[in-house]
Amino acid sequence: MTALEPTGRLQPYGIMVADDTARVFDAIARHGGRARYVGGIVRDALLKRDLIDVDIACDLLPEETRNALEKVGIRVIPTGLKHGTITAITDAGAYEITTLRVDVQTNGRHAEVAFTDSWLADAKRRDFTFNAIYCDPDGTVYDPFDGETDLREGRVRFIGVAEDRIAEDYLRILRFFRFQAWFGRPPVDPIGAEACRKGAQGLIDISAERIRDEMFKLLRSKSPAGTVGDMIGFSILPVILPQLARTDCLRIMQWLDSTALADPAITPDPLRRLAALFVTGDNGTDDNLAAAERLARQLRLSNEQTDRFASMVAHAPLIDPGLSGEDIRRDLYRMGADAFRDAVLLAWSTRASVPPRCSRTENEEWKSLIDAAANWQPVRLPIQGRDILSAGLVPAGPRIGELLKQAEEYWLDRGFQPDQEELMTYLASLISAGEQETE
Repeated sequence: MTALEPTGRLQPYGIMVADDTARVFDAIARHGGRARYVGGIVRDALLKRDLIDVDIACDLLPEETRNALEKVGIRVIPTGLKHGTITAITDAGAYEITTLRVDVQTNGRHAEVAFTDSWLADAKRRDFTFNAIYCDPDGTVYDPFDGETDLREGRVRFIGVAEDRIAEDYLRILRFFRFQAWFGRPPVDPIGAEACRKGAQGLIDISAERIRDEMFKLLRSKSPAGTVGDMIGFSILPVILPQLARTDCLRIMQWLDSTALADPAITPDPLRRLAALFVTGDNGTDDNLAAAERLARQLRLSNEQTDRFASMVAHAPLIDPGLSGEDIRRDLYRMGADAFRDAVLLAWSTRASVPPRCSRTENEEWKSLIDAAANWQPVRLPIQGRDILSAGLVPAGPRIGELLKQAEEYWLDRGFQPDQEELMTYLASLISAGEQETE
């Protein structure tokens, strides 16, 4: 067995000290195995961040690990037995446990693996130095590639030869930039970035779902614009998503959603940031809407995400800080507060990113639109189709829908003030006037 030498210690906390976690480690030890935390949980523990995902490396074979856990009553899901991974489920959470392994054959997307008892061999096949740090349950740290120093200094660095790690899995290109956004400090590591540039064509064969997920994870970071700029500069995004190029707009959006606005409804949102990056044309709303829907299909967005993304792109050009109170209320009624807020933020970030940039007065006007969304109380048209039908104004049919639209416009033009009685009187007068014209 190729052992790792201890390099330091950390103080376990959170789920690392949960009783269920101890049960998992104890079960493996009773079966003659050894398990250690690895990857994100160690990285986050070193930075004192919230511990969410629990990844564990183990020197038992997958079936042995499964038997050890089930023997003490821990539920196990065989999530990836072919690659040595199972998931243990407890009340405290899920634990992804992977047998030590090496990559035997890779093709840029999938790997054939062989299991090993060498901790160092397992470390060497990982992507970045700070993702190959192991930790015993008592906090003893094993850091074979000095990943902790890279982590402290904000440097994302491939293990070994960057080109080799990328050729094993081209998705590592996007992971490189995603980790740069979350943990790195500029400038980006030039060796890693240049290797990504050379391998960028390999991303063409990566599934849309994996690309989408990596981009969303990147865009959830506090300030992704600089990293996205690097992705454009090193010819990564132009290969897979050339429509995403407005880093100036993204820079304003990240300032708005993470710093400038003290509104609990506004937090860093990857879909809204994606819309900020999206380059629209000058051919009008319909063309922009069609382009937005094409991008949504390309990224395999859900129906709900597609509708929201397309709505932002379509409505933002129609939003102006000088909107009248009546127009604001109309938009809020038709769109709802959330969609209106999205459109305002996108319009604001677009306008503020193009010289001449917004003045302080204009920014206050934009802020007033955000406040209007926060204070909006949804209202409903006081009449429905059944009211028209029961009053006997017209028989059942498409005419009822037409009358409802006319009533709604009348109601909106008068600031939502007409009640049901006034609206019914208005419709009766319309019908009467129409009948007189046909006589």
